[in-house]
Amino acid sequence: MSADDDNIPDSSAPKQERRKGGDHEAYFNAQFDAKPLSIGPGQTLCGHDEEVMYVAHVGSGVLVTMHDTELKIGAMGYVLAPSALIESFPHFEQADAKWRAQGIKPVEDCIAEMKKRGAGKHRIQMRLIGGGVMPGQEKQDVGTKNYIFVREYITRKGLSVLNEDLGGPYVRRVHFFPSTGRAVRLVLRRKPDFDSIAAMESKISK
Repeated sequence: MSADDDNIPDSSAPKQERRKGGDHEAYFNAQFDAKPLSIGPGQTLCGHDEEVMYVAHVGSGVLVTMHDTELKIGAMGYVLAPSALIESFPHFEQADAKWRAQGIKPVEDCIAEMKKRGAGKHRIQMRLIGGGVMPGQEKQDVGTKNYIFVREYITRKGLSVLNEDLGGPYVRRVHFFPSTGRAVRLVLRRKPDFDSIAAMESKISK
């Protein structure tokens, strides 16, 4: 396991992990003095509560976090493009409109919620996290395609990305603090983590 925040640099320190049995959530959440709110594929959360953190597990999907540095509000969206959209790569524009809309909805919802709360476009700092290489997806490179799909949309919107933590043969657990914009990424390398996250994303993307 590794724990990195703010700049989200690449790291690896699996031997530090001391999880036992079914204490998965309790083990990680106990490291932070905040109430965890979970987010899954296709979902979004937005707010400014200083006592809350948004928590997500991501494999080939892409987490998008946004933070307004002046108003101290933040949002997180979990993008996982439908299989039909992934299959249209690199010509996403040729895919059915409903698949494109479904895929990018978490990002659009984040932007809408941030604007509703008064966020300014020039003040929003964004991070992209995920796009991992999941077992059995090496040839399809689903993670990279999810990332490119999101990145193309963000570029069209004229939004800037503060930093990215993408790719790699592992899954991630992310803790995002909406009031400060702080993001903490934990690298998960255990087979049960891969299996559970792969099963979740596979079910949702179909």
